[in-house]
Amino acid sequence: MQKLVEVAAIAAVFAVAAFGDANDDYKRGQEAIEAGDYVETARYYKKACDADHAEACTELGFAYYEGIGVAVDHAKANELYKKGCDLSDPLGCNNLGYSYEIGEGIKQDLKKARELYARSCEGDEKIGCYNLAKLYRGAIGVKKDVEKAIKYYVKACELGDDESCDEADKLRR
Repeated sequence: MQKLVEVAAIAAVFAVAAFGDANDDYKRGQEAIEAGDYVETARYYKKACDADHAEACTELGFAYYEGIGVAVDHAKANELYKKGCDLSDPLGCNNLGYSYEIGEGIKQDLKKARELYARSCEGDEKIGCYNLAKLYRGAIGVKKDVEKAIKYYVKACELGDDESCDEADKLRR
């Protein structure tokens, strides 16, 4: 039993060290963006994502989606968004949801888009809440539900999305 505790303690130390390295790589990637070196940004984000840094995976996915520092590859972007989402980055969930909504690099699936937007919104990502409201408002893959649309617009508004505040007000009239 003592040996098992020692092994677990050593593993925990390595995990903390690896996450520290991932944070450092993520920060270096952000610094590279500010310097305008997008190839270097992608390199650092890849290192951080490989070490399970959620936000780095999502940011690298965006780079692949838009072709910033890497070639455009929507399928690769979606893989990275999924990894970011699975690692609890609500923006990654939103971005993957958007790909499912429009069928970009992945088969269109409005039910999956709704589920991912809901997960994003639950994680307090204002864009996810806005997108979820938009689905309910426009009956996009769901039954039209103005009350739900208002609910999600209000949440996005409370999270700082001014456009959602305006949309909620329009629907209340």
